[in-house]
Amino acid sequence: MHTYELLFILPGTLDDKEVAARSEEVVSLVKEFGSDVELQPIGKNRLAYPIKQIRYGYFFIVVFKAPAPAVKKLEDRLALMRDLLRAMITHFNTGLTATQKIAYSTDSSGVTTMTEKSAEWSEQKAPLVAEAEAVAAAKSPDKELNIEEISKKLDDLISGDFIIPQS
Repeated sequence: MHTYELLFILPGTLDDKEVAARSEEVVSLVKEFGSDVELQPIGKNRLAYPIKQIRYGYFFIVVFKAPAPAVKKLEDRLALMRDLLRAMITHFNTGLTATQKIAYSTDSSGVTTMTEKSAEWSEQKAPLVAEAEAVAAAKSPDKELNIEEISKKLDDLISGDFIIPQS
C-alpha cells in the first residue's frame, strides 16, 4: 500500500454546515478504499480561474494509504460527486514536506513574497554561490579613480577635443 494525497475543492457558495457535510462525505468515501485517512482543511481561497462559474472554493487535503487499483476506483467515484469542483490524487512525498521551509521576504515597495526552499536545495547551492563570489572577486580588480581625473575627462569630452566616429 502506498501513501496518497487527495486535494479537492468544494464550491465557495456553500455555507459552513454544507462544507462540513460534503467534506465528511469525501472522507467516508476515501475510507471505503483506503486506511489511515487524515483530513486537513486549507480554507477558502480565490480560484485562479472560474470553474463552473464559481470563483471561490474551499480547499481540503486528505492523506491516506491505499492499494494502487483502489485509487483508480476512488477517482472514478469522486468524478461522480456533484459538489466537487476539482479532485486530484497524487503520491504523497513525506521527504518533501519534512525538509520544506518557507521564507517570507518583503521588498522596498511593501510586497511580501513567499518562497519554498528545501534543505537539500540550499546545501547544493551554497558551494556554487561561494564559488561564484570568488570568481567575481577575482575578475573585478578595484580601480580607484580620482575625482580630478574624472573631471578632467569630462571637461575634455565637453570641449569637443575628441572626434566621434560617424557610423
